[in-house]
Amino acid sequence: MLPSYQRDELDYGLTLLGAVRAGVQLVGPLEVQVSFAYWLFPSGSGAGQQLTGSLGLRVAPEIGSRGHLFFDLNAGLGRTGDKSRFALDGGAGYLFSVAHNAVGIGPFVRYGRLFATESDNPSDAQYLVVGVAGTFSAPESEELRRVNVDSDSDGVFDADDICVDVPAGDVPDPERPGCPLDDGDGDGVVDRDDVCPSTPQGEHPDPERAGCPATDSDSDEVFDYEDPCPTTPSGEHPDPNRPGCPDPDTDGDSFHDSADECPEQHVGLNPDPERPGCPLPDRDGDSVPDPTDACPDEPGAPSQDPERNGCPGLVRVEDGQLRITRPVFFATNRDVILRRSQGVLEALADAIAATPNIRRLVIEGHTDDVGEAAANLDLSRRRARNVRRWLIEHDVAADRMEFVGFGETCPKEEGTSRSARATNRRVEFRIVDPPLSPPNSCDVPDQSPAEGSE
Repeated sequence: MLPSYQRDELDYGLTLLGAVRAGVQLVGPLEVQVSFAYWLFPSGSGAGQQLTGSLGLRVAPEIGSRGHLFFDLNAGLGRTGDKSRFALDGGAGYLFSVAHNAVGIGPFVRYGRLFATESDNPSDAQYLVVGVAGTFSAPESEELRRVNVDSDSDGVFDADDICVDVPAGDVPDPERPGCPLDDGDGDGVVDRDDVCPSTPQGEHPDPERAGCPATDSDSDEVFDYEDPCPTTPSGEHPDPNRPGCPDPDTDGDSFHDSADECPEQHVGLNPDPERPGCPLPDRDGDSVPDPTDACPDEPGAPSQDPERNGCPGLVRVEDGQLRITRPVFFATNRDVILRRSQGVLEALADAIAATPNIRRLVIEGHTDDVGEAAANLDLSRRRARNVRRWLIEHDVAADRMEFVGFGETCPKEEGTSRSARATNRRVEFRIVDPPLSPPNSCDVPDQSPAEGSE
């Protein structure tokens, strides 16, 4: 007993309590319970007693796997002697689980109060009890367990949870309660939004395709989404202004555009030392620079004679070739060079000697279509070889020249007229180093002995 009136006047010092409580689980750890309690107050003048029936709520959250706490509060009617009064009691305790959680036992503390009326005792009866409680829980049905249990702790009770053992996570599936949206490749992008649901996005995700790794189609170490040239490798000379693209060489003069001050004009045979990729000024376009061109407004050919350098003559530089204005004449069906070709060959040798920037020249032999094709091919090759020999004998370095025969396979003029055949019988001189024009479009026939430079 707590109040002095009951202790001192009524001599109720010791309180004994016995109670039976039946509870039904509402949801989770919350229960509603009915209690029947018997309070006994021994004293020298005769024992006092109280019989109470009450209704209350009980919360019993599990603490780990060993037991659970409980808190309850009950209100009802207390009968003492011939009087019935309003009674209240509440308690707390801890119950250790045994027998597969069906039985619990543990200490508790409980407070009780029986309210007095105005004509009754001068104070309410209040009492405090400590003791041991035991509980028995009936096995829970599967249906009830699912209603009240959230096995995966995702906030969706098992009864409504389609994925009972899998938490819904940060991105729950709106169509499947309690389930996460699928992420088959485990890259953090759910399949619904993943363009590549079976391929992880990796360390370099594609910003334009959710859930996909960035690709590098041309393997130049620049990802496609930032590569303006995704199917063309940047190569040895990447464009500094367009990551992933090769630096173009629009005019084909080996100066890449980013460093070429004349990107659409071939540097030619006479590069300007002060302007990378640009030729020296050449008004008449004959590959003889204006400062050394004796005839700067008339296309001509290089010459070792300063007074004739760049002036019209038997040779001119044009379209990547040394073009001769007169043909080289040979004996009929033979490779013997006729004397009347002396002048044009001398002019050719002079032009080559005056242009050291021509590092490699191909002498091409061609015939008309009269006779057998194999014989014509051999004849064209021998004629080109003899022109090379003549030039070597006139001080043109052998390593600057090679020769090839085309026979009748690459006519300059179609037809079988006398004029067309005369045009097709020719020797041409193509500059291949430096490359001033595209290679010859004609296929080189198979030759035996092979194309040579002996």
